[in-house]
Amino acid sequence: MSNWKERVYALYMSNGFADTHNMKKDFELHSRYFKKNYLKYMPKDKSKRILDLGCGMGQFLYFCHKYGYKDCTGVDVSKENIEFIKRKNENAQVYNLSIIDFLDDKEDYYDVIVLNDVIEHLTKEEAFDVLDAVIQAMRKDGVFLLKTPNMVNPFVSTAGRYIDITHEVGFTEISMKQMLRATGFKNIVIVGTDIYVLNPLISIVTKMLSKIINLVLYILSMLYGRTSLKIFEKDILAVAYKEKG
Repeated sequence: MSNWKERVYALYMSNGFADTHNMKKDFELHSRYFKKNYLKYMPKDKSKRILDLGCGMGQFLYFCHKYGYKDCTGVDVSKENIEFIKRKNENAQVYNLSIIDFLDDKEDYYDVIVLNDVIEHLTKEEAFDVLDAVIQAMRKDGVFLLKTPNMVNPFVSTAGRYIDITHEVGFTEISMKQMLRATGFKNIVIVGTDIYVLNPLISIVTKMLSKIINLVLYILSMLYGRTSLKIFEKDILAVAYKEKG
C-alpha cells in the first residue's frame, strides 16, 4: 500500500471520513438496511463463520450479532476504526490488518465473506488479489457479498467515485460481474440495494420517486444504445458463490 494511503487510513474517521459520516449515527438504521438487503442471502445456521472485510466502524458486525450470528470477525486497515469497535465491545473479534495479510493463511474456512464499500478503494490489480484471497478463504458452499457505489447512476456516481481520496475505481453491474467471473466466482447475481429504511411513509414516497427516475434513466440509456444496463440504484450488491449450487 502506498504511503499516502497509509496516512489517510491510520486516522480514517478523523482524517476526512468523519466529515461525511455522523459519528453518532444510529446503528439500528444500518441494521434495518442490512436486514432488508442482506439477510435473505445469509445462512439460517447462526453458527456459521462470518467475515467482514473492511469492517469500518462495525455496523455490519452489529447487525450480525443482533440477528443471532455467533462467529463474526472483522478486519480493517484503519487502527482508528478497530479501536472504535473495541471501545463499543471489548470482546469483538476485530483485527487491524490488511485484507491480504489477514487471509494469507485462511483456506476453505468462512461461510460468509462481506466486502462493503471496499473494492472501490483498491487498484484493479489489488482488487483481483483480494478476490483471489477471498475465494480461497471461502468454504465450498460459502457466499460472498460485495457492495459498491453504482457508477451508472448519474446523480451519485461522481460523488461515489470522488467523495473519498482513497477511491481508485468504480463499477457497474456489467464490470462487477466481469471481474467476479474472471476470479472464479459462480452463480453471480447483481442487484440494486434498497436504501429506503427510514420512516415507512417517507420511504414509500421516496422509493416510488426513485423508481420513476430509474425508469427514465433506463430509457435514456437505451436511447444511447446501452441496453445491457438495468440497475440504476445508488449502490450495487453482488452475491456470488465459490461453487455452482
